[in-house]
Amino acid sequence: MFYFFSKTLYYLLTPAGWLLAALVLALVTKKPVVRRRMIVVALVVFYCFGNAFLINELELCWEYSPATVPLDSTQKVAVVLTGGIINVSIETPDHRFLLSHEADRLGQALYLYKKGAVQKILISGGSGDLPFQVKSVSNEGQLSAQFLVSAGVRSADIVLENKSRNTHENAVFSAKLLRERFPKSQYVLVTSAFHMRRAVGCFRKEGISVLPFPGAFMSGRRSFMPSEWLFPNEDAFSDSYFLVKELVGYSTYWVVGYI
Repeated sequence: MFYFFSKTLYYLLTPAGWLLAALVLALVTKKPVVRRRMIVVALVVFYCFGNAFLINELELCWEYSPATVPLDSTQKVAVVLTGGIINVSIETPDHRFLLSHEADRLGQALYLYKKGAVQKILISGGSGDLPFQVKSVSNEGQLSAQFLVSAGVRSADIVLENKSRNTHENAVFSAKLLRERFPKSQYVLVTSAFHMRRAVGCFRKEGISVLPFPGAFMSGRRSFMPSEWLFPNEDAFSDSYFLVKELVGYSTYWVVGYI
């Protein structure tokens, strides 16, 4: 039940949900005062969460900073969390992989492997489809592994964990695999920078100490150009959706005791 609500009702707790609610209320109300207030609310939501400067500042505060992994004799395992890495809704005639918006997670794991900072890569993530959704045509974890193999990673150095559906389960199922197969290794956690706080919290809750190695950054260099804060920006509004969603997810995980 928690998984169902976490994948559906969170929309109402995002800027897009607030904007939609305000516009719907403005449309259905018969009171002019309420209508005007809802329109003002919609404009404020769109301006504030479409403000590129403000959203970038929030991202800089929330996201983990770029990190390094030491090159030493300790065996290390990169734990890569799936979710938006591969486009699994489209099947190509030649069954190739189509990279999606979070594909930098794989890029960072590949960088660590090629550099020799990690020797093994654990890909964690199963199907997150809900019962009433159109099923994914491919398995994201398997396609992620195929991508890494095509880029030069030995198939023997890749381990798949394909049962987890969310960050909490990523940690629970990965922790078991790591203890069984790599008990003396160090673990490098690879996920998107905005998602790293929740992921680190979940793994530490399961007793797994990780070195955070974030990728897929939404934040950028601080800019004071008037265009950054004067006019709403659709890219900033899109980023605010993911940022607020993650803040809600982190808070919820804290309340239920997952972190």
